[in-house]
Amino acid sequence: MSGREKGQLEIIYKDDAETTGEKKPQDTCCSWIINLLIKIRDIGGVSLLLVFVLLTIIMAQYKINQWVMFLVSFIAIIPLSNILTIGLNDLTARLGPAYLSILHAFSGNFVELVIEVYALLDGRYAIVRSAILGAILCNITLVLGMAFLAGSWPTQGRVRSRTLHLQDSSFQAKLFVNTSASILALGVLGLVIPAAFKIAAIPQTSLTLDSIECDLQTISHATAIILLLVYCGLLVFQLKTHVQEVIDAKEYEFTDPKYNLFLDIFLVAASIAGIIICARYLVTTIEHLAEEFELGTGFVGVVLFPLCVVSNFIEHYQAIKDAFRDKVDTAVGLILNTSVQMTLLVTPILVIIGWIIGKPLTLDFNVLEIAVLACAVLIVNYLVADNQATWLEGYMLVISYVLIAVAFFYFPNTIESNNNVYCNPFSRNMRSKNASTTVAA
Repeated sequence: MSGREKGQLEIIYKDDAETTGEKKPQDTCCSWIINLLIKIRDIGGVSLLLVFVLLTIIMAQYKINQWVMFLVSFIAIIPLSNILTIGLNDLTARLGPAYLSILHAFSGNFVELVIEVYALLDGRYAIVRSAILGAILCNITLVLGMAFLAGSWPTQGRVRSRTLHLQDSSFQAKLFVNTSASILALGVLGLVIPAAFKIAAIPQTSLTLDSIECDLQTISHATAIILLLVYCGLLVFQLKTHVQEVIDAKEYEFTDPKYNLFLDIFLVAASIAGIIICARYLVTTIEHLAEEFELGTGFVGVVLFPLCVVSNFIEHYQAIKDAFRDKVDTAVGLILNTSVQMTLLVTPILVIIGWIIGKPLTLDFNVLEIAVLACAVLIVNYLVADNQATWLEGYMLVISYVLIAVAFFYFPNTIESNNNVYCNPFSRNMRSKNASTTVAA
């Protein structure tokens, strides 16, 4: 960020001490403890739910009913996610408005990443792929649709027209909205290519199942690395070269950091550690309940996992609330950042983690998953192309998510395949060390 841009964005971002003459307490041990107590006070009644974190750890040692365990671990993540959000808000006040949507998107996606890593460790590849798909679909259909509905809902402060403009003479988010939608389409292309490769390669009778699997793994690994590079380019775009175009300074509430920097880091780290522990038990109970009610892996990943990520609830609520308050650029920016980050950052990280730990996660989406993902991204690109949205378009997006959920509810279980084959990433169509099964004509 250049000095001129930083000055324009942070012209309001000044310390109250400069105008009031009030001095901040020094960073002593005593002030650190005082800041911690103030932070707990700001968290409010939600902090009382921290007792469920301890209950989750204790109950996990005994054979407790899965429904009870699910509810306890689910509630335990709520205060931890709230603490994480508050810590990130204070860090955003230090770093500036350009980091707002990025950090908030990360706070929601991090819990999803942890849950999917645990499912990956259990070898539930189909659920992980469905969860990736479900997180993206939930954001660009359900949440974006509800934001459009909230933004166009008639209030006293709105004029006769019930059209919600994403860009007008005072907004500067048009370029970011269009760019994010385009990058999301590019990310979906990267996710679709490995699955399309397998569909096209299977009819080739000269290939074997293991050789196709090897090539699919290599393509997935290469795709993950390329998508990470795309995300790095997006960060440079958002934080350096086009800061003015991706931020509406009039919507951003400039505030001073309230707490000690080390306190913010401590609370973020502590909440992340607690989320990792509770998420493990949450994943286990969801898997057991899914087996008990004979729910398909597609429905579990596409619908249950995204809806059970409590931190996403907080971010989704914040986006919808911003839209209702006519902070449209902020709301759409948060939603699109969450979706793009899931596509370009979380998905590649999952693929690379599986690569490292010997649990190869391939981007082998089935035909239904490819179809709904491509159609949803296409619809979103059409809706944001004119930089305005009505309540009817929001209603259409919500209905789209319901249609997708119904389809996956009846979709049969996906059989987990054994991906542990010996592959040379620098050779095409390599066979496994064991005997390969030739694909029937």
